[in-house]
Amino acid sequence: MSSMKCRRTSALPVLVILLTIHSASGQSLRQLEKQNAAVKYLRADLSLRQSYSLPTDGWMGLEQAVTGSLTAEDEKLVSSGEEALREFENGAHIQDCDWQVSVQDGPFASTAHRGAVRELVALAALRARIRFRDRQNEAGIQDLLAAYTAARHLSLDGSIASVLFAYRVEAEVSTVLEKSLNSLHPSELVELESGLAKLPPGSGMKDAITLEKLTRNDFLPIVRKVGTRDDLIRSFAHGIPTLNGDEKQAAETVKGCRGSLEGVLACIEKQNAFYAEWLSRFSLSPEQFQSQYEPNFAQASIENPILARFTPSLSRLRWAEAYNATRRALVHTAVAVRREGATGLANNRDPYDGLPFEYSVLPTGFKLQSRLRENGKSLSISVE
Repeated sequence: MSSMKCRRTSALPVLVILLTIHSASGQSLRQLEKQNAAVKYLRADLSLRQSYSLPTDGWMGLEQAVTGSLTAEDEKLVSSGEEALREFENGAHIQDCDWQVSVQDGPFASTAHRGAVRELVALAALRARIRFRDRQNEAGIQDLLAAYTAARHLSLDGSIASVLFAYRVEAEVSTVLEKSLNSLHPSELVELESGLAKLPPGSGMKDAITLEKLTRNDFLPIVRKVGTRDDLIRSFAHGIPTLNGDEKQAAETVKGCRGSLEGVLACIEKQNAFYAEWLSRFSLSPEQFQSQYEPNFAQASIENPILARFTPSLSRLRWAEAYNATRRALVHTAVAVRREGATGLANNRDPYDGLPFEYSVLPTGFKLQSRLRENGKSLSISVE
C-alpha cells in the first residue's frame, strides 16, 4: 500500500475545479455553498493561508501544538484564524460533501484538500483546548464536533488514503476530548452525546476500496489507450505513480502477464475478482481476515505481478477499520459512563468482541480498555 504524505499545497486549484464544474451545470456559487461542505472547507483554507504565514510542512507544528502546552503564540494563531474557523464551522453544518476528485486524473488527481482539512481540524482542536481551559465548554464542544465532521467528510473523496487519513485525524480530535471530558457538566455531556450521535458516518474502508480499486480502477484507462506492447510499457511506467516512470519495471510487469495486452487484461480481471472476494469478507474479525487473507494473497499472486505488486494489504486496511471503530466506541462509552455511571458501560459494547469495555477506577476518574491491541498496546481512553 502506498503512503501519501500530505503537504501544505494550495487548495486553490481544487476550489477552482469545484466552481467551474458547478458553473457549467448552471448552479450559482450561493447554491453550491449551500449544498457542498467541500467548498466551505476550501474557502476556509484560503482564508487561513491569508491570515498568517506557514511553511510547507507547517501543519506538523500545528498538530504538535494540539497536544503540547498552550502558549500565547497558540492564542495568537487561533485569533488570526477566526475567519477561517467560521467558514470551517459552516462547512461542518452542511450534510453533503463532494470533493469532485477527477476520475480522469486517476492516481494523479489533486489531493490538496487533505492538507487543508488536516490543518483546519488542528486549528479547531487547538481552539477547543483554549476554550476548555477558559471554561467555555459549550464552545469547545462545538469545535470538536466540527472537527469530527470534517474528518468524516474528508473520507468521502473515494480514496483509501483519505479514509486512513480521516481515521488518524479523528483519533487526534478524540485525544483532545479525552483530556477535557472530566470537566464537562451534566448538561454539556448531554449536548456532547447528542452531537456525537448526529455525526455523519463518513466512508468506511470497504466502500473506499470498492470506489478506488473496482469502480475507478486506474489500470483500465492505461490499457485502453495503447496500440503496441511498447505503448503499453510506457503507459504503465508513467501512469502508475509507484513506478515513477521506470520502464524497466513496467516491462517486467507486462512480461509477467504473458507479455501481451490480453495477458495484462487477464491479470487485471483476476485482481478485480480478488478484491471482490475479500470485500465480501470484511465482516470477519481482523484476526480471522488476516489468517485467511495472507495465504490466499500469496497463492493468487503467483504469475500475476499486477496483483502481487499493486494490491494494498487488505489485511492492514481491515485492521485500520477495526481500530477506528473501537476508538469511536470508546469515546461514546466514556461519555455515557460520565453521564450514567455503570449503566452507560453496560449499554455500550466493544465492537471488537461484543463485550463491555474493561473498566478501572483512576484517582480522579476512570479508564476504559478494549481487548483490541495496536502495536502491542490495548486501545483505551482515560478520563481524569
